[in-house]
Amino acid sequence: MTHLLRRLPSRPLSHLTSSPTASATHQIRPHSSVSADELSHFSALASSWWDPMGPSRVLHLMNPLRHDFIASCLADTYPRHTAEGQNPKPGLNYLDIGCGGGIFAESLARTIPTSTKERKDGGEGYKTGTRAASITALDPSPTLIKIARDHARLDPVVEKHLADGRFRYLNCSVEEHLSQLSSSSSPSSTSPNSSEAPSDSKSEADPKKYDLITLFEVLEHIDPTTSSPLSFLTTCLRLLNPGGWLIGSTIARSLPSFIVNQVIAEAPWPFGVVPRGTHEWGKFVNPDELRGWAVEGLERAE
Repeated sequence: MTHLLRRLPSRPLSHLTSSPTASATHQIRPHSSVSADELSHFSALASSWWDPMGPSRVLHLMNPLRHDFIASCLADTYPRHTAEGQNPKPGLNYLDIGCGGGIFAESLARTIPTSTKERKDGGEGYKTGTRAASITALDPSPTLIKIARDHARLDPVVEKHLADGRFRYLNCSVEEHLSQLSSSSSPSSTSPNSSEAPSDSKSEADPKKYDLITLFEVLEHIDPTTSSPLSFLTTCLRLLNPGGWLIGSTIARSLPSFIVNQVIAEAPWPFGVVPRGTHEWGKFVNPDELRGWAVEGLERAE
């Protein structure tokens, strides 16, 4: 498993591109990174997504590690306790791309402070080191988004965040989301789910942006016939605030990963843990490739 961790330099971005508007169907629009085959495959798993012993059980097992990893990345920049005389740092607006049935997104939403007082208390008001003030979760599958919303409403705390807009699920691709935000931007726009006034330093052409973007097991499912990991990462970086974080995980393209993730993981029951066809070894990503795409993506996003 390789981790993507990239912090965007603290300077404005420009030269945004547009893509088609969102669709609530399984139709894949031009210039989208979404694979129709992958979309159908994962939509078929929707009914068992929240079964901790089902086909998505590896995602359930990995979820606490995701929170710990994010908290460790933010530990120095956003300390849990604010020194005396310092203004408390605000919470972070998250974007979870490829959220599926919402395992990570919902668990993060539970950490969002529930009262205005808690949100104003800086480090003391946040229950965990992830410091989430809001989260927007995207997935191109309407089936998975419905499963995610239905499950989220089972928790009163999470349902409250859905109602007040601090937690939201959107059925669209990342390219469509960038296009939507770019077209809706104006001098009076604010960051997603934020009540603060926009910064004077931001270009009027900039979309609303996020402080932290997560990509968990997404890069290895991009459709190579319509997009590329570089193009996808560039789109993600255009949605990131200067000084923000892009954090994710993917699978390295190596012999051990082939044996573990395709031969063993996709083997018949009782050995296999995911359905056959979940992974394609040729789409796995090596660390040097990831670093190169991240660097070039930053250059393209500026």
